[in-house]
Amino acid sequence: MWRNSGVKPSSTAYPRLTVLASGAAAALPALAIQLGAQQASYRFPPNDTLKYHEITESRIELRPPRGVVTLTARHDAKIALATDRGDTVTAWYEELALSSASPQGDWRASPSAALHLPFRLVLTRAGRVTTLSAPSFPPEIASHTDLTRQFEDFFISLPPSALRPSVTWADTVESSTTESPRETYQSRHIRRYRALRDTVLASGLAAMVIAFEQEITVRSSSPMKNAAVTIHTRLDGREEGTAVFAPAAARLLSRVRRGHLDGEQVLKGEGREMTVPMVYDYSSNLDGLP
Repeated sequence: MWRNSGVKPSSTAYPRLTVLASGAAAALPALAIQLGAQQASYRFPPNDTLKYHEITESRIELRPPRGVVTLTARHDAKIALATDRGDTVTAWYEELALSSASPQGDWRASPSAALHLPFRLVLTRAGRVTTLSAPSFPPEIASHTDLTRQFEDFFISLPPSALRPSVTWADTVESSTTESPRETYQSRHIRRYRALRDTVLASGLAAMVIAFEQEITVRSSSPMKNAAVTIHTRLDGREEGTAVFAPAAARLLSRVRRGHLDGEQVLKGEGREMTVPMVYDYSSNLDGLP
């Protein structure tokens, strides 16, 4: 979450999927039967490490009385996840580039101190993630963006029934933290999914294309740096996107999504209060790496 934006965008990417040419097209009916006959799930084989490349770009517009203030940010990361035991996973950044631009100037992180710091996660077979522990990132980075929320909405969920075209399902992801009376965060993602169609990658791996949309609600508060002011953020909006999941490999291959949220920031302190309308847009991409 970029500080004072109230929400951290997700990031994701669509790999280039290639449907096999005409000769392989004849195999698609059998492929549909094969995919539809099994209940999809996430599985991390022992000693297996998954790697993803994530890019997120965001734009925030604050609209105080004196004119629009624009803030942009970019998050570019290569992330690794490895099985610990059972459904417990250790994750870390292998590469990370963070930057932002605002009227106060441009900022670019020195990310070396953030690399290889371990997250510990529980990932259920249905794709629900619980962050057991997150690393403490250097103050230079933590003052600009909250990387500890990296995996809150990282994976799509999977249906309780077999994964086949036209199947629909939904879930809700909620998060709530209170670091101090002035620093709080609450979010709710109501996610709805629909399996669209079977596909086959150039490698021959069978996969399912899944569309999803979310209703997102965020409420947060944070102290303003060097001032006795608390910023209260309220955002509501929607997100839509597409993901590709391979049941045989039991893993998410890619995800692309775009979101738009509207709301406001209320600045309270020293006996005064000011409300600033706010618009938050983001796009994100996630690609699995070899």
